Amino acid sequence: MKLKVTKKLVPMVLVIGLVFAITGLVTAKGGSTVGYVDMQRLQNELPLFQDLQELLQQKNAEFNSFGTYLQTQQNNEFNALEKQKEAELKGKSEAERKEIEAKYQEKALQIVRNYQQKLEAENARLSGEVQAKHDEIMEKIEKTLEEIAGKEGYAIILEKSVVFYGGVDITEQVIAALQK
Repeated sequence: MKLKVTKKLVPMVLVIGLVFAITGLVTAKGGSTVGYVDMQRLQNELPLFQDLQELLQQKNAEFNSFGTYLQTQQNNEFNALEKQKEAELKGKSEAERKEIEAKYQEKALQIVRNYQQKLEAENARLSGEVQAKHDEIMEKIEKTLEEIAGKEGYAIILEKSVVFYGGVDITEQVIAALQK
């Protein structure tokens, strides 16, 4: 019986501790108001995110174009390799042919690895450009949220999806501030 009480007591103590921690955080910031922002609405309405979406589409097009270019280059190398192999195979014994086939198969695999590395490097470069733009936007939003929190006395600002009840929706203020 004592064990059952302990199993129920531990989660209850953790919940109470969490409530005290949040309450302490709210009071430590000097206010008691909780705000929230609808990130989905920001993404739909702010030109910053529309610019990000356009950049993403542009980088996807660049990546697809680069991929097509690499595929053509790879096919050209495969064709040249096949011609070399066919020339080398002429007049060879069965044992020599197997050896030559194995050698050219390894060369073909190396060509594939080389182009895969190039494709991955380009993907990383383009993704980095998009991520940098996203980080820049998020930095602007965070700065705006800090300014609104300081001016309006919000102790904490959450994303709308984590708010079940209460709080003040400041999405409109954020949109207005970022559209200036």
